[in-house]
Amino acid sequence: MPQQKEMTPEQYAAMEPEKVLRMMQIIAGALIAGVLSFAGVASFIVFGNVRAAQPGGQVPAAGGSEIIMYMAMGFAVVGVVMSFVMSNLVSANGVKGVAKMAQDGTSTGPKELFGRLLGVAQAKMIIAMALVEGAAFFNLIAFMTTKSLIPFAIVAGLLAVMAIHFPTKMKLARWLEEQQRELS
Repeated sequence: MPQQKEMTPEQYAAMEPEKVLRMMQIIAGALIAGVLSFAGVASFIVFGNVRAAQPGGQVPAAGGSEIIMYMAMGFAVVGVVMSFVMSNLVSANGVKGVAKMAQDGTSTGPKELFGRLLGVAQAKMIIAMALVEGAAFFNLIAFMTTKSLIPFAIVAGLLAVMAIHFPTKMKLARWLEEQQRELS
């Protein structure tokens, strides 16, 4: 596998907030679209293969596989909490690195430092969204396995959390402003 190269100071200095925000929105949208697409496939599999409905109109359970549903529910809780905790840890460490560069004078200037902050914001968003996405996929697998609507409802909640993490111009500007204040 080819080794990924570190960006140069000039590349960081050339980063523009609007372009980085657009890239973040595309990545976030793709993560959400992946969950929605798999939810569609899972729904087709579950509801397209409905055997004779049980009394009350419920889809018959797969039998004995409820443990996966409970595991998926636990994973959803952990995923949501970790999406906030881990993204903030990554953010704090990234900003500390940028602050160290500013103090040591090892950066080429404020534009490079700003570009590095944009990179930290992007990493923060990707980590937060990916943790929730993984929990959503696990719950969709539980939905397919158990045919219970509980994991499917949890996926709706996880999509709402992904929407909370979705980058907007205002959120990015506010975060950048806070970080620059701390660097000053």
